[in-house]
Formats: sequence, C-alpha cells, structure tokens
Amino acid sequence: MKKKSRVLTAVLAVCLAVTMMPMFSFAAETDGNAGLNDDITVIYSSDINGGVDTNIGLAGMAAYVNEMKTKSRYVELVDAGNALSGTVLASTSKGEYVVEALNAAGYSIAVPGVGEFSYGVDSLIDSLAKAADYQYISCNFTNTSTGQTVFKPYKLVSYGNTKVAYVGISDPDILARYEAYFKNSDGSYAYSFADGNNGKDLYASVQTAIDTAKAEGAQYVIAIGSLRDAEDQAYTAKSIIENTSGINAFINSNSGKASAGEQVKTKDDMYALLTSPGEGTKNIGVLTLSAAGKTVSSQLISAYKLKDIKTKDAIDALTKEYSGDLNEAFATTSSRLAATNGSGVRIVESSETNLGDLAADAYRAVTGADIAFVEASEIKTDIAVGGMSYNDVIRALPGNKNISVAKVSGFDLMDALEMSARLYPNRNSGFLQVSGVTFDIQETIIPSVTVDGLGNFVSVDDDYRVTNVMVNGKELDLMGTYTVAGTNDLLNGKTGYTMLTNGPLTKVNVAVDNQALTTFIINNLKGTVGGAYSKSQVRIDSIKLARQSEIDALVEKKAEEKIKDYKDQLAALQKQVDAQDQIIAVKSLSINASSKFSKSSSGKRSIKVSWTTSANVSGIKYQVYKSTKKTGGFKKAITTSKKYYTNTSGLTKGSTYYYKVRGYKYLNGKYYYSPWSNVTYKKVTK
Repeated sequence: MKKKSRVLTAVLAVCLAVTMMPMFSFAAETDGNAGLNDDITVIYSSDINGGVDTNIGLAGMAAYVNEMKTKSRYVELVDAGNALSGTVLASTSKGEYVVEALNAAGYSIAVPGVGEFSYGVDSLIDSLAKAADYQYISCNFTNTSTGQTVFKPYKLVSYGNTKVAYVGISDPDILARYEAYFKNSDGSYAYSFADGNNGKDLYASVQTAIDTAKAEGAQYVIAIGSLRDAEDQAYTAKSIIENTSGINAFINSNSGKASAGEQVKTKDDMYALLTSPGEGTKNIGVLTLSAAGKTVSSQLISAYKLKDIKTKDAIDALTKEYSGDLNEAFATTSSRLAATNGSGVRIVESSETNLGDLAADAYRAVTGADIAFVEASEIKTDIAVGGMSYNDVIRALPGNKNISVAKVSGFDLMDALEMSARLYPNRNSGFLQVSGVTFDIQETIIPSVTVDGLGNFVSVDDDYRVTNVMVNGKELDLMGTYTVAGTNDLLNGKTGYTMLTNGPLTKVNVAVDNQALTTFIINNLKGTVGGAYSKSQVRIDSIKLARQSEIDALVEKKAEEKIKDYKDQLAALQKQVDAQDQIIAVKSLSINASSKFSKSSSGKRSIKVSWTTSANVSGIKYQVYKSTKKTGGFKKAITTSKKYYTNTSGLTKGSTYYYKVRGYKYLNGKYYYSPWSNVTYKKVTK
C-alpha cells in the first residue's frame, strides 16, 4: 500500500476545522443515546465498481449513515461486493484507492465479489484485505489444502441484547473468471468456492455458517452475497435461500438490477427478504431489523444529495494523489487511433475506425463474448501517436459505463446491425463499431427501419441494407444464439437498440469501458498498439453503386450454382421418392391366379395358368412356381413379364398340378417381391 499518512493527517485537520459547517455534513450532537430507537439499521451498497464518487457516492453513503445515527441506536454500513475494480483509478492502484475510500466512509463489513479478485487472489488476501479497516467475510471461499475458509465465514455483532450474524457468500463464478489465480504450479486448485455438486456444496457451506452462528446466539441472520442472476440457477441468491434454513434477509450484488425487497420461501417454509441496491451507488439500501419483534424490512433511497464533508475531503485527497499516476504512459501506439478525421469531423459516427476496432476488441476480450458492440457516442476523442497514458484512454472513453453480456438471437443481431446502418453514410451517434462480426452495407438499398418517437427500434419493413454477415468467420445463423458484449445502456435498450433486450444477460458488470481498453492493451497487446490497428480492419464494407453490377454478377453466379445444386438434390430426392413408391406398389400388389386343363386333337396336354393384379406396376415381372403337392415342393417353372403361363411338359394323366405366382422388381440394387398369389390347381384327366 502507498504511504498516505501525511496526506490523511492534513485532511483530518481540515475536516476538524469544518465539521460545524452546515454544508454536506450531518454532525449534529445528541444528548448521549437519548431519544434513539432500538431498531438495527443496516445501510448497504453493492457493485460500486470503483466509482467511489459517482452518483450518491461513498460520501453520500456516509452522510446517510450519520443521519440514521441521529435516529437509531444501532447503525451498520456494509458492502455486498464488486467494489475494488471498474475504473481506471481503481485499476492503476490495483484496488488500493477504493479500499482507502471505503475506509474513509466507515464501512465495517464487505464480501469479496468478482471485482475483488481482479488483481489476483494473493493481492486481495495479503495486501488489500489487510489494508481494509472493514472485515471481509465469505463462508465458501476456502483454502483447499487446509479446508478452512480464507476469511471468516460470518461476523457476529451484538446490538444491545440482540445478536446479528452477517454471513458472507462469494460467487462461484469467480473461479471460472480468474481460473489461473487459483491454481497451484501443478495445475491443482489451491482455492475453492464450493462450486460443485450442482449447488449442493454451496448450500452446505452457507447452512454450516448459519448453524454455527445460531449456536453462538445469533437471533438474526443476514446473508450478504455477490451472486449473479445467471442461467445456472443453482448459484443464485434465490436458490440459496430456497435450499437453506435460517436466513432472515439476503443483501445481494452482481444481479444487474435493483430491488427493494422480495419475499422468498426458505427450506423450512419461512420467508427471507431478498434485496439488491443495484450498481454504482445509484441507491442507498436500508435494511431495518425491528426491535419490537423479529421483523425485517427494506427500502432503497435514491437521489440523495447530501455528502459527509469528512468522507468527501478524504476521497478528494485520495483522488488527487492517485490521479498523478494517470498521466504516466503505460503503452505506446504507432498510429493515431481515430475518432475524427483530424479536422474535428467525427468519422467514428459514419464509418469503421481503428479506435473503434480496438475498443470493440477490448470489450470482447475482457468479457469472452462472441461479439462486441461499441456505439460511436461512447468514443469521444482520438488517441495520438506515441506514449499512451491512462488519461488518454479516459478522454477517449470517458463514460465510465459498465459492460455486460447478453444472449442474442441471430434475428435480433441482424436487426441491430440494420439499426446501426440505417443512416449510413450519414453520421449516426449510435453507429456500431464491431468485433467478432463482419458485414456489408448496401448503399443502393433504401433503409426501411422504423423507430418510435423516442428513437427506439420498432421493425425492419423491407429489404435489409446489411448483407453477408459473418460471425467469427462463419455465416450468421438466424436461428442461432450469440453472446454480445456492450454497455448496459446499449444492452438494456436505452440507446434505441431494443431488440437486444429480447435475450437474458449472461454476465453483468464485467468491466468498465475505459478499464476494459487499458486491460486489453496491457494484457493482450503487451503495451503496444501496433500495425494491426494502423487502420480500420474492414469489418464493415460499404457497397456503393459503382461496385453493384460486379457484386450482382457474383451473386447471380453463386445463385445459379446453388440452384443447380438444389435441382440435382431435388432430382435425387425425387428418384428416391419414385423408387419408394414402386417398392410400396410391389409389396402391396395382390395377385389372383386361375388355371385351366386342355388336350389338343394331336394329344398334347396343357395347363394354362393366368392371373390378374390389383394394380398395374410398370416393369414388373412374375415368377410361376409349380408342385405336385398342395402345401410344399414348389419349384420355379418360369419367369415372365406376361400375365399367363402355359405348362405343356411333364404332365401325367391322373396327376394334379399346383401353381402359385408372385411379382418382383429390381430397384436400387435390390429385389423386392409381392405377396404370393392363391394356389391354383388342375388335374390331368385324359
């Protein structure tokens, strides 16, 4: 950790001089604890993502704590995880900046979420957790060699005569996100998050912590978790409540949405209150444990304007000190990374640029998505040739917007690209810079996208301008699904891309825009933005009128080839169908045979066997079998394509001769036979 004692001492001295000022501060004195209620008030935050002074901010959280201390005897400030990464300051300080800000705000408990492991497991355990004035808790983050939890599984706090256990739960997805951090040199896992057995191991870890805390006298159990709302339902906060007994309330982060409270039935048919304050201190979560009875309630406070002056000054001092590092070059670029044409005209709003490619590649790399989209409005300035500082990146992507991942159908993906191309070649602040996908824009096709009065996508009403869409080198499957990375505003439809809301979010708040770009440049490009980004990579190809005849000819040629293939396939299929029809006709053919004996004037004996069929089958032949016994001894007498046979040899007076007939046909290398006819017979009488 950096040494900041001198700075903080100076800050505290200033704070002491201004604490009586009315602006920002809730520092009113009370006469001891007189007039305070005995309710336990738990103030909570989640998904701060490094933004210690955005929205309400930590100074606002501290101010609200001070306000509650004028009303309630017992007040606690806790965080549900994902605080230590997400901004450039958080990243450049490797989390130290945020830890010191949380210290300044007066946090007492925190849970390690995905963001706490951004700098490695050793950094969290050996450095950041030790620098924290608050306590990290997690009941399922375990050292595999000892079987013990790395942090205490819960913290038991006494409020007068009431004991409350705060049980920490970390997201098992952490292991997959930062797999290399948790392995020994031999490839075995040094740590576990109870991520096995389809959730049962996790439930067992939580239940053990609850039972142990209750054995120590806990009357309330407050679970604090960092658990995403994911497709794998075994590891959600709701699943944990439903599969354990004893939780009174569950404060959750990493869910991607704010919720004041939802009653969820526990394993023992009781109810627990599930709440999440959402991201970025947009809300203050307030959980109240009633002193009058064992009841729990919650609310979210938004648009809170007051700031605690001591916390604000401390964070301002930290920001100033750590910001000095932002001007230092951390990488180099051999080409100007463009948002404009150099004269101030924003080409990023009407064409693919190398900076757009770089930013989209960064979003895709840090999230692991199939595709990434960056709206032109997110990219503000160029990055000049030479040394690249963190501030250069912040100026280029100043939004500090969280990036998530959504599952999107091929149809919706096509509509998103058409929405982006609808104004092309004119400028469009929503024009998409892309990674993982390539396509053409046919300028000759009149755009037919319909948007509502707010600019939200409604439909595509005619031919698509976007054609030849390839996803990672393969033709777009309209019936398939793809993972798409983008800002929450984009994926939530706030910028007009409403079709992207049709699929679920699979990863929430993975990184912040400018942090993703610096991470990609450092980790993936090893600090050098080289020739691959010297110009745009032609992911988006503009098809102008001059090229159209050439393209039409190529398309027509490919179409003819496909039509020929289809005709050949159809002919082969028709041949198979015809053969099958003939096979069925032969196998279902009914033959009725009869016979007649005669003797000519010259004394020649003959028996004529004739037959009729239930249907006419082209190309069929018949086999006539003969015997002197009715039920056996039949031998083939003749094969013929006629429907009669005259037996003139081997006929003896007084003998009876038996005949039967069947049809057959040779198809596709195999003989197929009809059923036998009836047995017909005649006796030679003279």
